[in-house]
Amino acid sequence: MKTAILCLSILMFGVVFSVRAAKLGLASAWLFEENGGKVAKDIVSGHDGDIKGSVEWTDNGKFGGALDFPGKGDSYIRIDHDAVFNSDPYTFVAWVKLNAASWQYVVWRNGDVWPELNNVRHLDIWIHQDDFPVFMWHVNGQVGRIDGKTIVADGEWHHIAKVYDGKKVQMFIDGKLDGDAASGGKLDTSDSPIWIGARPGDVAATGLFDEVGFFTKALTEAQVNDVMDNGLEDYAAVEAAGKATTTWGLLKTKK
Repeated sequence: MKTAILCLSILMFGVVFSVRAAKLGLASAWLFEENGGKVAKDIVSGHDGDIKGSVEWTDNGKFGGALDFPGKGDSYIRIDHDAVFNSDPYTFVAWVKLNAASWQYVVWRNGDVWPELNNVRHLDIWIHQDDFPVFMWHVNGQVGRIDGKTIVADGEWHHIAKVYDGKKVQMFIDGKLDGDAASGGKLDTSDSPIWIGARPGDVAATGLFDEVGFFTKALTEAQVNDVMDNGLEDYAAVEAAGKATTTWGLLKTKK
């Protein structure tokens, strides 16, 4: 009888885990709460990132901890390829607090070398030398692009969200639509890793990153704002990281 109860409890936990992990299609969430070491934990599905170079931990995040990027091409987070990152549609989100600098990178996914071998950017966000964000992608090798209107490399916290619904790409900055464009078709895919905070060729971010997440759904504007305001903890199976939900709630305090 006790064995049966135990098995049922484990089964129920597994169901709860799956439901929570799947909320809004959140596939990966890097909250940067480790406060040390060379691994950035994905608390949803274990797509942990290797921290390269001189990226440093800080407790000055938007929600609790964060990572501080020095603007060096050898300093970034590298996350191995997984088929989930070829999702069609998808949403990518991140909080950034970037200093003004000439050319910076938020996220890159088109190989470990530069110039890139093939035009298959599926996930690509960078900061123009004039400090506004740029989204790029490829469809059949042809480039698509959105240039934002909002300055984000100004030493202040900004929330960036790239939403692709299969037909169009939308840029949300601080919860507001800052640009959109027809995708031109289904985005090209690859088996490339994700780089956060730099791309090959020594183009890198200078400043803080927090609350980086990847969803396998195209979030609505209201959902983007909810994620921005409340953090990824609400959508992630935080038990997978070995911490209770209440513990994460205490750690992840919005600033």
